[in-house]
Amino acid sequence: MSLRLIITFAFFTLLTLYFTFLNPGDIEIHLTQNSSVPLPIPVFLLVAVLIGILLTSLFTGYSQIKNAFKRFLKTRSLENKTRRRKQWERLYQKAENALKGGHSDKALSLFKKILDGNPKHIASLIQSGNLHRKMGKTVQALEAHQKAVNADRDNPQALQCLAEDFATAGQWNKAIDALKQARHLEPDSLFTLRKLREAYRKQNAWNLVLQIQKSILSHVSNAQELEQEKEYSSQIAYLRGCELIDQQQIEPAISELKRAIKENSKSLPPYVKLGDLYQQNGNSKAAIKTWKSGFEITGSHICLLRLREAYEQAEQPGEVIKLYLEAVHASQNSKKETLILTLAGLYLDQGKMEEAMQTLWSIASPSIPAHLLLIKAHQDKHEAEKADQVTRAALKKLTTSLSRFVCRQCNSEFDQWSGICPECQAWDSLDSAIQHTL
Repeated sequence: MSLRLIITFAFFTLLTLYFTFLNPGDIEIHLTQNSSVPLPIPVFLLVAVLIGILLTSLFTGYSQIKNAFKRFLKTRSLENKTRRRKQWERLYQKAENALKGGHSDKALSLFKKILDGNPKHIASLIQSGNLHRKMGKTVQALEAHQKAVNADRDNPQALQCLAEDFATAGQWNKAIDALKQARHLEPDSLFTLRKLREAYRKQNAWNLVLQIQKSILSHVSNAQELEQEKEYSSQIAYLRGCELIDQQQIEPAISELKRAIKENSKSLPPYVKLGDLYQQNGNSKAAIKTWKSGFEITGSHICLLRLREAYEQAEQPGEVIKLYLEAVHASQNSKKETLILTLAGLYLDQGKMEEAMQTLWSIASPSIPAHLLLIKAHQDKHEAEKADQVTRAALKKLTTSLSRFVCRQCNSEFDQWSGICPECQAWDSLDSAIQHTL
């Protein structure tokens, strides 16, 4: 019995004694119309109090039992949920392990088992959708990822995966809508921004591509990533310039190609394309200036070829020779030999045999093409004996190269072939030295 009931009972007992003292005598209680029971007033009051206490106790006990039963059901429900959640976690871990082990079918089966018990298990919906997409089942992938989005509309990963499905299906407008929602949830997500950039690019929406690219550049902090993004900015401007050329919008195209060079000065294509555009529109001076700048910065032989064609069209062979001489002096390693061979070829074309031979003999270890040019030079001068000597030297070099090996990774040369480079430990990187000789 609670303290409250005890106090209540004591209070009514004292009240009964008080009324008994003031009202001695009996009270007649009618059970029916013809029967009645006389009761002393103290007894009547005491019985009334006891009945009240009994009813109060019954109602209080029922409420307590009811609350206890509710607590029991709630605890049991929580225990069941916890048990099921742990079971799903174990199955999900097994599925991830299966994925890492390359067992896609097993992983898919485990994800399905989870979803049978919990159709709104977001992680399983996302992973199973990704698996379906990789297997070429785009419809099933869309269905799974749409369920994930419906179950949690604030999940950016689910929206990203859904956008990937739409992109795979070629539904770029829907992909863009999904990516916009994901971006709203995570404005700084580089993954979302890059996917959105790709989608706009597929639609040739270059202004929107540029807007997204500016956002990406503002969020990149890593120096290497920033350099890559600047290169991508150059590509965007270059592609935009090419599109404007196709539309015969020459001045805007020139502006875009110049911007491509500004975004990444070490990128070759904008120099070549801008020079070509100037040349096609009769501005040879600007074309030559652009290609020269491109060669000075990139060192690419493509710019030299463009310059050679321009000077030859202008009937300035001396400028071509001067150009290649400067390039030879400024170059190193394999590029130097390529330029020397080109220069020697120019001398031969102009009938300058002595200059051609001097140029070729300046190569420390001439390649087979260098030997061939020397042979031609001696033959043109009717020096059969010297041509024969060069031929023998070329054959010796060729024979030696057949029995030596060079690593594609570190360029080290070896007498014996091995599966792993002894110098840099690269796998399957040794080729016959003849590849480099040629």
